[in-house]
Amino acid sequence: MISFLPGALISPFGALRRGLCARLRAGLCSVMLLTLGAASAALAETIPLHSAELRVEEKAVVFSADYGLNLTPLLEEAVERGVPLYFVLEWKVTHPRWYWFDKTVLTGNIQYRLSYLPLTRQYRLSTGLLSQDVASIAEAERLIGRVTSRPLFDRDKLEEDQRYTFAVRLRLDPEQMPKPFQITSMGSRDWNLASSWFTLDFRP
Repeated sequence: MISFLPGALISPFGALRRGLCARLRAGLCSVMLLTLGAASAALAETIPLHSAELRVEEKAVVFSADYGLNLTPLLEEAVERGVPLYFVLEWKVTHPRWYWFDKTVLTGNIQYRLSYLPLTRQYRLSTGLLSQDVASIAEAERLIGRVTSRPLFDRDKLEEDQRYTFAVRLRLDPEQMPKPFQITSMGSRDWNLASSWFTLDFRP
């Protein structure tokens, strides 16, 4: 059904109103595009990847990497004030299919928790059930960013002579922080540390 607005037809100002509305809509679209562009810039790669290696060994698939993690002054201050930071190294293995979307075969992650101990003036880095105290932020950054021969999954979970794609990234996980910090982190470059997805094709 097509509806007409009588006022727009009989009033000499109908066309003028339509023109103004069109310009307003165009202006609003421009503002929205600028906002989206600013958000994309804020969420761009902020953790560079210096090197990465995936090795298929006899029993396991092993990953090594060196990320250039550097906390912003705002994040350093948050840790020292008692706010723990959570980082996650997340990865996935997919199998390409020419007739459909790639099939996700395996997924996994390694989580890190960084906190500050005011009594000893040291930082504590925890991964799973393991934890260690470090003397400085720089040392904690190095330990989080450097993955050394880490077994990710058993080799027998993959089929022989099949082609797979491995993808991995390191990022700060603001969703595990207190709610006020989750709201603050939205669209903020200081709170959105992340590397780009690194991909590598391989055959077991």
